[in-house]
Amino acid sequence: MPRFHTFLLLGAGRLITCLSLFQQNSIGPRSWERATSIQRSLLLVSPKTHSQFKYFATTSSDNELNDSIKLKEEDDYGLSKTERELRESALHRYLTILGIDAEDLRDAVQKATTTMVGNDPYYGKSAIKAYRTFIYPRPSKLDSIRGEDVEIAASRCARQIDFLAKRNRSHQAEWVRHHDQSDEVVKNRKLFPLVVLLDNVRSAFNVGSIFRTADACGCSMVITTGITPTPFGNGREKLAKSALQADRIVPSKHFITTKEAIQYLRDEHSGFCLIGMETTEKSICYTKEVYPGQGEFTVNGKFPEYGTVLILGNEVTGVDTEILPLLDKIVEIPMFGTKNSLNIAACAPVVMYEILRQWGAMNELSDESETTDHIY
Repeated sequence: MPRFHTFLLLGAGRLITCLSLFQQNSIGPRSWERATSIQRSLLLVSPKTHSQFKYFATTSSDNELNDSIKLKEEDDYGLSKTERELRESALHRYLTILGIDAEDLRDAVQKATTTMVGNDPYYGKSAIKAYRTFIYPRPSKLDSIRGEDVEIAASRCARQIDFLAKRNRSHQAEWVRHHDQSDEVVKNRKLFPLVVLLDNVRSAFNVGSIFRTADACGCSMVITTGITPTPFGNGREKLAKSALQADRIVPSKHFITTKEAIQYLRDEHSGFCLIGMETTEKSICYTKEVYPGQGEFTVNGKFPEYGTVLILGNEVTGVDTEILPLLDKIVEIPMFGTKNSLNIAACAPVVMYEILRQWGAMNELSDESETTDHIY
C-alpha cells in the first residue's frame, strides 16, 4: 500500500504544499501517474521554485522513479527549456521595441517571486504577472499556446505589459486623475437635477456607455423602459462592460412602457421638464433651448422641485411617435453630413454637457481649480 507524506515548505514568501507518493519497494506506472496528478493539482509554487524543490520524491531503491523525476525537472510546467527560452527571447525583443528594459523587468519579476520585497512600483503587479504567465503558462493552456505563433503572442504580451505598467505609474502619480473617486466622496457628492430616460434602446453597450456618461455628468437617475437592458436584468453583462461599474453608482428605475415612466415623472417630479432628442420639424437646436434646474441639486436621493429629463429613443426608430406629443420640448443636434443622426451613445453626452454648461457647472469647476495647486 502506498504511503502519503506532506511537506510544508516556506519559499519565495509563500507556503508550499507538496504531496509525494512513496511505496516501500517499488512504484508502478499507474502509481507514478497518480502521484504526478496529485502533485500538480496541489502545487502552489512558482515554476522556478518548483524546479528547485524537484518534487521531493526520491527513493534509494527505484532507479526508474529517479529517471522519471529527472525528466520532470527538464520540463517545468509542461514547457521545455528550449520553448521557454524561445518565448523569453521573443518577448524581450518586442519589449525593447516598446522602450521597456527587458532585463530590468526580468529582475523585477525574479525579485517579486523569490524575495519579500514585493512588486516593483515602476511596473506594478499586473505587468509582472503578465510577464510570468507568458514565460510560465498554466498547464491547461499548453495546447493553445503551442498552436499559436510565438512572435504574434510575444508582440501582444509586450503591448499588454507596456499598457499595464503605464497604468500602474498613472495610478501611482496622485496628480494624474485616472482613478475613480473613493466611496465616501461618491456617497456625499451633490447630483444635478438631470434625469436620462431611455426609450426602448436596443444595444446594451450603448446603455452602458450612457450610464458612464450619466455618472460623469452627476445625473440624478437613469430610467430604462421596455426592451432597454438594465443593470439588474437582461443584458447586464454586456452593459457592465461599457459602464465600468457606473451602472452600480447611478440610481436607476425600469418601467415596462415609456408611458408608465412619463406618468411616474409627472406624478413624482411634476416640476421637471421632459425634453426629447429627435430630428423632427418641430425640433430646435439643442444649444438654443433653456433647461430648467440651474442652482438645484439632488441630495441624499431627494430630488429638487425643478429639473430636466432627457429622453433618448431607439437606435433605429428613435423616440416613439406616440411618446413625442407627451413631451414638453424636442431638441436636435444639427447634422452637416449625409446621415440623419448620431449614435445615441455619441449624442447623449453632447447635450448633457450643454445642459451642465448652461447651469454653470463649468464655472463652478473653474472656481474650485483656482484654489488648488496643480503640477504641470
